[in-house]
Amino acid sequence: MERELGRVEKRVMQWLGLLFDMVVIGLGALTMIYVIYILFELAVGLLNGFEVETVLQGIVLILIFLEIFEIIVLYFLYHHVSMKNIMELGVLALVKELLITLDLKAFGWEMLIAVSALILSMGLIYVLEMKRIDVHDEFLSTSGKEQK
Repeated sequence: MERELGRVEKRVMQWLGLLFDMVVIGLGALTMIYVIYILFELAVGLLNGFEVETVLQGIVLILIFLEIFEIIVLYFLYHHVSMKNIMELGVLALVKELLITLDLKAFGWEMLIAVSALILSMGLIYVLEMKRIDVHDEFLSTSGKEQK
């Protein structure tokens, strides 16, 4: 059985909630500042001559940090983040590591099987989450029509 919170407890919870929101806003601001820094470094690198690998790595890193920013904003607004967003971030990070950073020739067959299993599991989670979202949206649209 749950008890009612007292006046002092409610006040403490409000302050903690406010503090938490400030930390989340700070993380979002730091993320965007870092994205701007990466864009600046990328622009300076393009003016001085560039390597394709460095440019691709910068672009994918920007996409990763924009995805992190989206997750921070969603968490600030709803205090919930969908697994879909987490899987998108995971896929971007994996693509960055596989296509840009790592040397695939150095992988053994065990590592290739492990990476394949990781890609398969992340894809499965993403597809299941999208189906769950579609079912939820369909439920909301049909229940809304019945109420009218």
